Amino acid sequence: MRNNSRGRTVSAAGMVLCAFFSLAAVSHAELIDRVVASVNNDVVTLSELREAVAFNAALGGKGNGRQLERETREGLINGRLLLQEAYRLKFAEASEQDIAAEVDRLRQRLGSDDAYRAFLDRTGLTEERLGRMLGDRLLIERFVEKKIGLYARVSRDEAQSYFQDHPNEFKDQRFAQVQKSITAILSEQKVSQQLDQYIAELRDRAVIRLNPLREEEQ
Repeated sequence: MRNNSRGRTVSAAGMVLCAFFSLAAVSHAELIDRVVASVNNDVVTLSELREAVAFNAALGGKGNGRQLERETREGLINGRLLLQEAYRLKFAEASEQDIAAEVDRLRQRLGSDDAYRAFLDRTGLTEERLGRMLGDRLLIERFVEKKIGLYARVSRDEAQSYFQDHPNEFKDQRFAQVQKSITAILSEQKVSQQLDQYIAELRDRAVIRLNPLREEEQ
């Protein structure tokens, strides 16, 4: 059965990050696990979904219960589709060094090795699993930047128009002082819009199957 629902992503590029929740690829499901969704020939397992929910919660995400699980599953599905396209088009890659750098950035964000260890304990993630998760997220960021970001250019005229249309945001400031920040705002908006459209197109072409998230729903 084809599922044409269009889940939104979280912001552009930098957003791809959280937004799409933690996006780790799974080659197979263990017998003790359960498949909660399939995306073309790929699967999302219940344990992966729970890891994604725990990952976001540990980094300050909000929400709980079934709605959060459904939203997280949609993010994982969107991430799968983007990963599949990135591999198919050979647009981007993440090396072991890149992944190690991402893990180090997370460690620094958490503030200490003890906080990092506590984070792994709270989420139930191993370092290997965390590395795959962050590596997939980095790959998606790079793919979005190359596939979409290059076509989300903001002209000086567009920035000037935004400046003139939002006078209350820029009181006592000249356009030259805020042009870069306006350009960044408009660029992110364009990327987000185009990314939503691109994901919708991928979902329309994909074969997506959803299974109940909880045993009692079956």
